[in-house]
Amino acid sequence: METIMNKRSRFYLSDKTRGFIVDVIVYLFVGLFIYTAASKVMDYKNFESTLKGSVLIGNYNTIVAWMVPTSEIIMSILLIVPITKRNGLICSLGLMTIFTTYLIYMIVSGVKLVCSCGGVVSSLSWQEHIWFNIGFIILAIIGLVLYKKE
Repeated sequence: METIMNKRSRFYLSDKTRGFIVDVIVYLFVGLFIYTAASKVMDYKNFESTLKGSVLIGNYNTIVAWMVPTSEIIMSILLIVPITKRNGLICSLGLMTIFTTYLIYMIVSGVKLVCSCGGVVSSLSWQEHIWFNIGFIILAIIGLVLYKKE
């Protein structure tokens, strides 16, 4: 009986492997957030005017146009700093969930959408964009499950 209780799960991951997977996920998010934030800031006028056409954002386009890239940069910093890594993963999960919910709402509402994500991400179809975001939501969940405070 003792040997059964001491057996490891088939899916056991060492702390080193868990840490490596979490780091890969973290740097995927950092890459995504820095890339999209830079794209939005470099083409700020276009990003702001695209947001102005949004039914939900409309008159708040200027505030949102600064808040989105700023929050992406802040989350990247949270993810990089070891003490705030877990909070960065939680915030990343929240932000990606908000972005995905917004996209789904806009598609369901029938509003003509213009992507203001920036860079290569803006070349995705809306369905691809939603799946892309869902992929990052899943990565954030995996990162949080595997995260072990050092």
